[in-house]
Order: sequence, then C-alpha cells, then structure tokens
Amino acid sequence: MASPSASEATVASPGWDRRRLIYGDWSWLIRDGLDVLRLAFVTGAVVFALQGRSTAVALTAASAVLLAARVVNLPRWFDFGLIVAMSLIAYGTALSLYGGWFYYDKIVHGLSPIGYVPVLYIALVRLGVVPDPGRAITEHRTAQISGIFIITLALGMAVGAGYESVEWLEDKFLGGHFVGGLWDTETDLLCDTGGSLVGATFLTVWALRGWSSRRVTVVAVPGPTETPAQAAAERLRPESGSLVGRWANRLGDLPLTAQGVIAVVAGFVLLTAPAPSLRTIEVVLGVALLAYATFELVELVRGRDLLERSRTLLVIVALAGGGTVLLVWPTISRHAVLYVVGAAAVAFALAEAAALTAESRTTSERYLGALASVAALVVGIYFLAKPGSGLDTAVSLLGLFLLVLGVTRLVRAAAARRHRQDEFPDRRQS
Repeated sequence: MASPSASEATVASPGWDRRRLIYGDWSWLIRDGLDVLRLAFVTGAVVFALQGRSTAVALTAASAVLLAARVVNLPRWFDFGLIVAMSLIAYGTALSLYGGWFYYDKIVHGLSPIGYVPVLYIALVRLGVVPDPGRAITEHRTAQISGIFIITLALGMAVGAGYESVEWLEDKFLGGHFVGGLWDTETDLLCDTGGSLVGATFLTVWALRGWSSRRVTVVAVPGPTETPAQAAAERLRPESGSLVGRWANRLGDLPLTAQGVIAVVAGFVLLTAPAPSLRTIEVVLGVALLAYATFELVELVRGRDLLERSRTLLVIVALAGGGTVLLVWPTISRHAVLYVVGAAAVAFALAEAAALTAESRTTSERYLGALASVAALVVGIYFLAKPGSGLDTAVSLLGLFLLVLGVTRLVRAAAARRHRQDEFPDRRQS
C-alpha cells in the first residue's frame, strides 16, 4: 500500500470505495483503520486499569504516545509503525511476554526501532530542529538526505543505549533484575542498531521520493448530516446574523481565557483547601465542569462548520454530564466520584485529540491541546484504576491536572490574542 503524496489529495464523494476504506477519512472521530487500532489500544489500557493490573501503567504511557501522535498528524505508514512498536513494547509487558518467551525481548529490540525511530525524527522536524524529509532543498539534496539518514540512525542507537543504561541503573540501585549479563546487553544493542538501520533507510527512501511528512487527506470527511452529533450541533447553532451569533463572534479569546481561569481556580482550591470533605470536592469540581462546559457553548455557536461544532458538542456532553452527576447526587460515594471523573477525563482526552486534528489549528494549539489531552488521559485512567486510592492523593492529582489544563488554555488564549493583533494591527492601536 503506497502512501499518498500531497499532490494526490482529493476531495472525493462521500461514498465508500477501496481508496476511502484504506486511507479514510471515515469520519472526524475515526478517520481510518489506524484510529480503530489507536482506540482499541486505549480501550485495552482502560480495561487493564479497571481490572487493577499494574501493567496498565505501560499501556497508559503507550496510549498517551499514540494520542499525541494523532495530534501531530503523522503520515499513515509512520503512524502504523508507531502503533506496532508501542504494541510490542507495552503489551509485551502487560501480557508478561518478556518473561514467558526468552527471545521476545530480542524481537522487540529488533522490530520496535523500525516503527519509532522515524517518528522521533519527525518529532524533531515539528520542533524545527532538523530539515523536513519532504522538503529537501534541490541544490543541497544529497547532503540533506545523507544527514537525515545519519541523524535517524544515531537517534535509534542512542535510545537503545539509553534504555540499556536505565536497566543497569535499576539493577544496581533499585534491586531490579533486568540485565541478563553481557551477552544480553550486547545482543540488545545489536538488535537496536539493526532496527534503527532499517528505520533510517525507510525514512531516507521517503525523503528521496519527496513524500509529505504529514498525513494527507485523500477523501474528505463525510458530509454534515451523517451523524446525530452533527445534526444536534446544527440545531443548537443560531443564525449567523442573530444577536447571539454576533455576540459569540465578538468574544474573541474570552472563552479560552475564562476556561483557563476556571480550571486554575478550581485546581488551586483543591490543592490549598485544608482537608476538604468529599462533598466539597464534588461541589468545586461539579461547578467547574459546568462552567467550563458553558464557555464551550460559545465555541459551539461560532463553530466554522458542522464537524467542528459536533466535536465541541461531544466535549460539552462529557463535561456537563460529569458536573451534573456530581452536583445532583449528594450521597455519591468516593468510588463513584472517581469513576465519574475518570470516565469524563478519558472522554475529554479522546474528543480533544480528535478536535486538534482540524486543519485550521495552529502548531501551538496542537501542542498545547496534546498536553492537555495526554494529561486528561493519564488522570482518567488512574482514577478508573485506583477508585479506592486515598482522598488526599486523588485531590492532589486532580488539582495538578486542573492547573495544567488551565495554564494550557491561558497560553492558547494569549497566542490567539497575539495572532489576532498581528492579523489586524489597526485594532491594536485603537
């Protein structure tokens, strides 16, 4: 299956055919089969967490990586390779394959770098550190592509060596039993080098072909009337010329700022309140969720298209539903509180990651949103896995998450304000 280049991007009819089935987009939430695998991976992490297995930690970490990968819009082959690599690494731990099959460790060291090493290079591309493999300058093409190969190979070998160092330190100072001797370390490093060599070669061929380093939309997302969420979002949106619509458009970055302030204040209250009762936590959190959802309504009103509004509607339902349950159920148990908050956080993480893949999002919006999405996923799975954890621990973790969420929203609001001022300089002087 060849990856489509940027020149092959089309806006085809919403009908189903082989091209759409393979490349997508199926919908804004599940774009293609890779998103099905990603969602299945996250679901597996949640299931392991609900069962109370300690191996859910590895699955949660890998799920966070895959969620962030969706936000940065990796090309399909890169995304597929990363999913395979995370599955080998995390599910090997979750299913105890490392101890049950001696050579599994060598398979992971040999195959996983093929998937994650090119992605590490693309991450550096997004940060502006290294040249984009899809935009090699013609007059320096040979030098740039040679550099791409060398840097990618070095990245893989460095990760392998770093991992072996971590294993040795854990054995030396923490009483671990990871290093099986000199032969084990040498063969691991050799497998890491071989996998990195294949991954670097793959990326070099990609650069030689001039393919894009971003996911290319081949078939546009289906039309606006295909899902109930989209239809509901359209019914909730007033006419563009109405008073509500005009006021919503004039608010600018105020909704983001308000959400940031709400999250920061709620997080600060939870972290500084002396031994808060369960009901106090419920009220603070319930009010914060409802207030947060209220300002999401502004985004719903001024959404640029039905797909964007349907994304926002799902976030509103998750937040308002959780806040309502916490406020109207005064006798709710601590276990139920953590389950409600955990489920709402996971739903928020998935919806936020999906919304950040919109083409209109800036780079800073993507990165800040990815941070909030990953934080929500980690907190949500923790609460689902540890509903019996101490109240102080749960409050501290929840307070820190709200602070992170609030700060990311405030930074996004400031960036949006600067962008608007740069776009309309006359307004800054008025």
